[in-house]
Amino acid sequence: MKHESLHLNENLKQYREEIAAARKCENINDPIDTYVIDFLAMGFTKLFVKLGIVPNAVTILSMLSGVAGAVLIARDNLPMTLGGIALVILSAIFDASDGQVARKTRHFSRIGRMLDGMSDATVYFSLYLVTALRASCRPAFGVSPSVWTGLMLALGLLTFVFYVIQSQLPDYFKNLHMYMIDNAHGSELSRAKHILAERDRAKKGSFERFSLSCYAAYTRTQERRAPVTQRMLDRIEVEGKSDAMTDAFYQTSRKLVMATNLMTFNLRTIVLFICLLLRVEPIVFAFCLLVLEPLRIYLLRRYERLAARLLAELPAGEAEREAAYV
Repeated sequence: MKHESLHLNENLKQYREEIAAARKCENINDPIDTYVIDFLAMGFTKLFVKLGIVPNAVTILSMLSGVAGAVLIARDNLPMTLGGIALVILSAIFDASDGQVARKTRHFSRIGRMLDGMSDATVYFSLYLVTALRASCRPAFGVSPSVWTGLMLALGLLTFVFYVIQSQLPDYFKNLHMYMIDNAHGSELSRAKHILAERDRAKKGSFERFSLSCYAAYTRTQERRAPVTQRMLDRIEVEGKSDAMTDAFYQTSRKLVMATNLMTFNLRTIVLFICLLLRVEPIVFAFCLLVLEPLRIYLLRRYERLAARLLAELPAGEAEREAAYV
């Protein structure tokens, strides 16, 4: 019995080491991802790798599972809602698994990165649409059913738009965090100007050129929301970054990057599930617009202030030195 227990502990230790090796970076993940989702995903990852299933196929499987869950939730009864919730959770597990498969097989692609974003957006569009439709069946405050339906559908669409904006923040600043601490294994930070330069070298009319244009457009939307951060990165490309600068960034970012987890799948979806089960769907929209959006603005401003402080500490560039000399 003791031998079996030791063997089980060894297998569990090896399993955890595999999970850690398949992560982009330690110490920046949501605790639910770290201790639950990643743990469950690795079982599927091993199966997918063994079967030779590529990461993009896993991403599509994640999208289909999430949309199927939304369809069940739309039935608005407890058994179907619970079944739909189970499928959405499975979608999240597959979403974690596609990244694990990519890192284990070294099968990375920009198409995969864009497909991952499209998959998440498709699932959440389906969930917010279903939430709006369910809410429209229960008019409140004496509002006529037709007006209430229009209001809920408008709120559902608005919430999805804000979801797209909010979901970009953790994606961008987690990659920035890894770039600044020189985590070459995990960081996928890309800059629009570099992607556009690569696009211009691609053959006109090719799918590669089209995909690079789409990726550049997505990256540009992230960059425009953080202009001071872009100026800092421009200077770093020329001047480089010192150990002191990296340490200063890390000391602030390690706290902020953990806070960005509040805007990712877990908290947002837990609130959604609770509201669906209690049949108080409009609270989903209020939570996104009145809680998560102010949090996004706060975190973005904190990162921009951090970039401004580090930018001031960088050595003066050539243009600044010439201006000072004159």
